Amino acid sequence: MSSQNNVVSINSEAVLMNKLTEPGTISQLITLLDNLEKFNVLFAAIEQFISRSPEMADSVNRMVVALREELPRNNFISNMQKSIETLTRFQNLINSEEFKKIEETFLNERTLKFLSNLCDSASEAASQKDYKGSGSSGIFGLMKELTNPEIQPAIQFVLNFAKVLSKELKNA
Repeated sequence: MSSQNNVVSINSEAVLMNKLTEPGTISQLITLLDNLEKFNVLFAAIEQFISRSPEMADSVNRMVVALREELPRNNFISNMQKSIETLTRFQNLINSEEFKKIEETFLNERTLKFLSNLCDSASEAASQKDYKGSGSSGIFGLMKELTNPEIQPAIQFVLNFAKVLSKELKNA
């Protein structure tokens, strides 16, 4: 019997040696040996993680208990539902045809440029000290300024705006 064990063992060693001398196996073994230190670090981290799993389970359990105790007191679920409802209403508003019309009107390049110019003009006018008044402007001063070429575009805009708004109010 012992002679049969030696034959099997010799045959296994021969098969192993043949497998180890194959080029693909040699390449894989070299890669494995090159990365052996990384594997050792990885396995050590996994072992440490597994050894700490009872502590982590206790921590998770304590957090679950704390959440179960705190959620009803802080109305967290109710507040979350209200937030979701509000977000749903916002989404419905954004998806509505009316909002799409507003978006087409206000979120185009021309309107955004106009609003930028309007804000710049308001800011510039507010920074000038002349408007705070060194005196009063009467009707004749106003009439004189109406012919000023610098303010003619603004006057024309206000008149056009008034006409368009009047038409919209009649049609509403």
